[in-house]
Amino acid sequence: MQQVIQGENSLLQAGEAIRKAGFTSVFVITGEHFHLDEQPVFLEELSARSYKKRGANVEEQEILSALTEFNKEPGSALLAIGGGSVIDLAKAIIYKRVQSSLPVPFFIVSPTTAGSGSEATHFAVVYQGKKKISLVHQQLLPQVVLLDPGLTYSLPVYQTAVSGMDVLAQAIESYWNKNATVESKGYASDAIHLWRESFLKTVHSPSREDREKMLLAAHKAGNAINITRTTGPHALSYFLTANHSIPHGQAVALFLPLFFIYNSPGNELCSLLGVNDSSAAKEMIQQVMLDAGLKTTLAELGINKSAIIEALLDEVNEERFANNPVAFDRGRLRELIMQYL
Repeated sequence: MQQVIQGENSLLQAGEAIRKAGFTSVFVITGEHFHLDEQPVFLEELSARSYKKRGANVEEQEILSALTEFNKEPGSALLAIGGGSVIDLAKAIIYKRVQSSLPVPFFIVSPTTAGSGSEATHFAVVYQGKKKISLVHQQLLPQVVLLDPGLTYSLPVYQTAVSGMDVLAQAIESYWNKNATVESKGYASDAIHLWRESFLKTVHSPSREDREKMLLAAHKAGNAINITRTTGPHALSYFLTANHSIPHGQAVALFLPLFFIYNSPGNELCSLLGVNDSSAAKEMIQQVMLDAGLKTTLAELGINKSAIIEALLDEVNEERFANNPVAFDRGRLRELIMQYL
């Protein structure tokens, strides 16, 4: 069972958790913007090595590079401090070791963005060229999660906004998912409540409490999609990220309002969002995006929708769309995208 430790400075408990698990060394993966001292105080009494994740996506060449470095001292614990791609790179190392029938390291994570929820899932997103691949294995679920709001204090406004919209998309997509359960709906509902309370405040004038709530919202949304996976908005979003370098949170948020028209979810979900119907949900989400400084049309992103519409629909992620409550209808989607985006 995953242990979750919350609160200011909870990252400082990483060393103790690793030592309690019986490890004397740790391999730390961080993002480009996280500075790790040569011998961090919070990892005292441990032999620590580090690897800095490069770029936005997790790609095969970097997975092999990080794996090679980890394998130089394979008895190490694995600590990921970063956003979704940093955590997914750590998961990819574990996945490669599982494939090779090698021992799996003790795995502990501390997210630095309130968005991906990767710390709460047993899958990872990697790319082969421009194609998105899912790695799935129960061993990819971290044993310990440290939700430290202090790690998100330096997030730029834009990154806070795109990460926060990914939280909402995951929660909503889990809630209307064909695989939804009472448990997953509970997690998704909690995430939506926390998001409504704190998202815009965190974007514009964040307090420690709001940062903490958004971290928890992201974790709850991650718990939800760990059960159900995602649906239509995610299935369409990957094309924009892979082919037009649109950040994932912006890409998935762009399609999310549209799917309230496509899916016509019931009043239960609309009520969670504080609106009366699907049309109002669409308008509300788009307004929040605008308030957060995000784009709500393809034209605003510098993309000609007529030029990309067929390629976009050709490359819809079928695995994700299979979870959508309404089956893939190419004509209907084309019509809605051309009308609203």
